[in-house]
Amino acid sequence: MNETPLRVGTQAPDFTATANDGVTYRLSELLARGHVALFFYPGNNTPG
Repeated sequence: MNETPLRVGTQAPDFTATANDGVTYRLSELLARGHVALFFYPGNNTPG
């Protein structure tokens, strides 16, 4: 896994993620529909 942070404005690499409701999303499929905003944050009640 590449741990080098992306520069602001760089397109994120393609990935898949499963939402809480079990639906799996792929970034490339979402981008085909339009703009996507990604937000990452530490889990609730965790240090950091």
